[in-house]
Amino acid sequence: MLAVAYLGWVFDLMDVFLMVLVRDRAMTELLGPGATVQQIGVWGGWALGITLIGWAAGGLIFGMVADRWGRARTMALTILIYAVFTGLCGLAQTPGQLILLRFIASLGIGGEWGAGASLIAEVFPRTSRAAAAGILQSAAATGFFAAILLEYLVGGNWRWAFFGGAIPAALALVVRLTVREPETWVAVRSRARALGDRVGSLAALLADPELKRRLILGTALAVIGIFAYWGTNFWVNARFTELLSAAGTPPDALASGVRRALIVLNLGNLAGFLIYIPITNRIGRKAAFAVFHAGSLVTMPLAYLASTTYEIGLVLFFFAGLFTSGIYSGYTIYFPELFPTHVRATGASFCYNVGRVISAPGPVLMGWLIGALAAVVPAGRQVAWAGALMGGVYLLGLVVVPFLPETRGIELKDVEPDVAVRTA
Repeated sequence: MLAVAYLGWVFDLMDVFLMVLVRDRAMTELLGPGATVQQIGVWGGWALGITLIGWAAGGLIFGMVADRWGRARTMALTILIYAVFTGLCGLAQTPGQLILLRFIASLGIGGEWGAGASLIAEVFPRTSRAAAAGILQSAAATGFFAAILLEYLVGGNWRWAFFGGAIPAALALVVRLTVREPETWVAVRSRARALGDRVGSLAALLADPELKRRLILGTALAVIGIFAYWGTNFWVNARFTELLSAAGTPPDALASGVRRALIVLNLGNLAGFLIYIPITNRIGRKAAFAVFHAGSLVTMPLAYLASTTYEIGLVLFFFAGLFTSGIYSGYTIYFPELFPTHVRATGASFCYNVGRVISAPGPVLMGWLIGALAAVVPAGRQVAWAGALMGGVYLLGLVVVPFLPETRGIELKDVEPDVAVRTA
């Protein structure tokens, strides 16, 4: 079951990274030979932005669906949606068609996380639940490498890259035929339905004071971590471009140098996803969040400011990736533990995806800082100082952590409300 959920998340992130890798080539062809660099950039930005919006919308919609309809069935449906519509992207004839297809595909991408994370949380016992969730989140790094491999295998042809993105459709069939719904969800859903309780209801979640408090704290935690992550990591390629250019790297070698740097960053991400597991099991959920926010607060500004050469940058950004991405393992482990079964996927998806929506301006703010700092810092250092300032956002995470409920070692039944009493 973990293997199936893992592959689902691998293909999710492969789909997202494919869009990043091929968007400029796709827009260049779709806009025609008269397209300007600005037009290509604007349409490419819209394609990526719509993908992120659909990702968040899908998470909210299918989080509620997973609580009402089932974890496994929802996971199969979302995998099928993003696989089919990613494949159809390869047939797009206009930028508008590509953007529409990307939006529909991203609904499935966003929806798969909540269903998969809730499924893993409910199937695995408390002794191995964190390990399973952390391994699931590490699929994000694997998805990055899968996207690079697929793009290489198709020779950079953007249409065939999207056709290859349809491969996960077969996984949807495997999920539907082999993965059963967790007994916990089946039992709670049956009890709730018999007594008229609302399963997968955001209104019911908000009506409970304690669950509402948890929802607000979880969302705040996600906003801070995702805002800071995208605000800093989105511009890592720009920092390495500066370093390579300062070293006299020929223009035709810049792209390969930046790509190697991003691979190192994602190796750090993978290490962070996995290292987070024993740490949170050892010291608890709150303490682990504190350690990784503090580590991010130190390593990300240091990576931007102290990377005086390409080689030093590779080392420093590896560790920055480790801490900033490790926090994401915390989300996958922690958010499903905050909520009872009848609203688990709804609550976890709300925290993660509302956090993503609110944090969307992060890369834009970083870009604004780069421009604003041009007048006060030496040439070639604007990105470094902007990245360091954005890294300071992780300090806010240390402010939120003391207010979080501790969930290490709990059985999920310990957060279940008595549905019979509540609805009688």
